[in-house]
Amino acid sequence: MSASSHAPLHVVVAGGGIAGVEAVLALGDLAGDAVRMTLVAPDSEFELKPLRTAVPFAADHRRRHPLRELTRNLPVELRQDAVAAVEPDRHVVRLAEGGELHYDALVVAVGARPRPAYQRALTFGASPRTEALNGLLADLDEHYSRSVAFIVAPGVSWSLPLYELALMTAAEVWSMGIDDVQLELITPESAPLAIFGPAASSAVAKLLDDAGVAFRPGAYAEVDARGRITVRPGGHEVEARRVVALPLLDGPRVPGVPADPHGFIPVDDHGRVRGLDDVYAAGDGADFPIKQGGLGCQQADAVAEHLAARAGADLEPRPFRPVLRGKLLTGHGAQYLRNPLHGGAGESRASDFQLWSPATKVSGRYLSLWLNHLDAGGTRGLATPAPAPPHVDDVDIEVPLPAPYELRRRTLAFDPYSPVRHPVSRA
Repeated sequence: MSASSHAPLHVVVAGGGIAGVEAVLALGDLAGDAVRMTLVAPDSEFELKPLRTAVPFAADHRRRHPLRELTRNLPVELRQDAVAAVEPDRHVVRLAEGGELHYDALVVAVGARPRPAYQRALTFGASPRTEALNGLLADLDEHYSRSVAFIVAPGVSWSLPLYELALMTAAEVWSMGIDDVQLELITPESAPLAIFGPAASSAVAKLLDDAGVAFRPGAYAEVDARGRITVRPGGHEVEARRVVALPLLDGPRVPGVPADPHGFIPVDDHGRVRGLDDVYAAGDGADFPIKQGGLGCQQADAVAEHLAARAGADLEPRPFRPVLRGKLLTGHGAQYLRNPLHGGAGESRASDFQLWSPATKVSGRYLSLWLNHLDAGGTRGLATPAPAPPHVDDVDIEVPLPAPYELRRRTLAFDPYSPVRHPVSRA
């Protein structure tokens, strides 16, 4: 299906998380009135979930923003509901609370389903609650526990949050004057955060060493019902009173949408679902093996460009070419990590200074600017962040337009490097 000069392309976006919001913002910028959107989200608010690791340490607060903010400047209707099934032959989405939505194009950005990797472990990220980690910190403070193992379970592809928890726990206990706690990070990775490449691994290894966190690479940990830890290969037993782990992720298995054996949605480089017409997917629910918010934004951007071109925008849709960016909270600031996952886009980098701007926890070309706008009160435009230091030469840095200016539909290119240029209305 395609849009005519009289009827805008109706795009239904399923999911109000990182990829879903990025898709709405990007499509609103690139296509303007050539599309109308319906955002179907089970919650009325957007939460930046990667900041949950900082909450127990008071390093940051959990940020929630009403999704209604999207409707102020964009051609989008918000439906608080969930997708129960898709009927692609009819171009219909069936909703959990009853009713149907017809679409010209559908973007599935419903995320993945977390489940605990171990029965006897504090699983961080399986639910919105962070109180369990507060309890662990209290136990360490009161000497009920003297050892903690942070375990990356086999099957976890995005381990950065566990490194944050280990480093910030170390900073917290040392700040309490406690020097007899044993902290260890056990992982199948060959080096610390190996996915970011050698430069970043070296920097993170030093952070762990300086924090007193022992690092055990190439290790596959088993945790039995009594909490005993056995490491393979070798069968070595690790002594730790408490275990902290990240959840495993299963695909969403949306009825009517193809899925691989693990439930994830197979897509091509433009986010098109393989085997279906007019259906796209982005974010953790898609079958790209690394599940990370910034990559979800990049997937959503590729989808938005393809849809905008279909709607008549004068641009050549670019395929998804992942560049991994991670802001690692350490308890003493942050380490910025960057690694292109495709050829010809530079090398692995690590820096105490920001390698992208705005230097948000999740780097989204549109999402970062939208969140900066809301955090600034939503009334005085986007605050201009501190400039990157001169030696930073990333060609794909996202730089916000100079403040002050207003967010207005069709008059602002949210992305300064948008393929479609709009006149900018300045205050």
